[in-house]
Amino acid sequence: MAKVLSKEEWKKRKKLYAYLKLVVAAMLALLIVLILLIGLIKVVKNLFSKGSPEAPVAPTMKQELDITELFLTPNGYTRPQNPLKEVKGIVIHYVANSGSSAVENRNYYEGLKSNSTSKTAESCHFIIDLDGSIVQCIPLDEIACASGARNEDTIAITFCHPQIDGEPTAQTYDSLLKLTTYLCTKYGLTKEAVMRHSDLGDQSCPKYFDDQEGKWAAFLAELDTAVGKAEKKQ
Repeated sequence: MAKVLSKEEWKKRKKLYAYLKLVVAAMLALLIVLILLIGLIKVVKNLFSKGSPEAPVAPTMKQELDITELFLTPNGYTRPQNPLKEVKGIVIHYVANSGSSAVENRNYYEGLKSNSTSKTAESCHFIIDLDGSIVQCIPLDEIACASGARNEDTIAITFCHPQIDGEPTAQTYDSLLKLTTYLCTKYGLTKEAVMRHSDLGDQSCPKYFDDQEGKWAAFLAELDTAVGKAEKKQ
């Protein structure tokens, strides 16, 4: 038989229920506040990390210039892994193998690692293809075997060309300009720090720019303008 509660016991039980209701209501209110606070924090983080919708994130050099990293295997001839401690200049070369692709020239460098007979030390940091795409052979913190005594403080860029005269395609030229602009901006260089391989010795390299002094002067003028614009954006 159920126990009959006294009037005093009923009052105590009602008070207990009332307290429990208050506790549950307070906990629910606290939970709602926490949920709202977490949502607000996420919104603020997104605003600061992404910026305004009208200001899209700038593409990286690799995305904008279509660069593929195909680093050479470390070896004593083409990638000795000597550190490139500082960059004072950029040296422009051409492949001197008309119609060949960037990957083919990269693979030629790769094959030299086991060439114990000729012991040829030849490579570069970047090779620009006929379609403007770029293959990177050496990391930028290592020297390339391209520019003799200036290996120690320069970055080497070589480009492919369809004909024996060494003239780059429009796409190759455009990528050469963009890549050189990026590197000048990155290392605080001016057009005076950009040179042809022939400026370091008696080799006619790159042949087209060596034979066509006016074309080389025009390239440097375009580079100067492009670097100035890039610096203003920083």
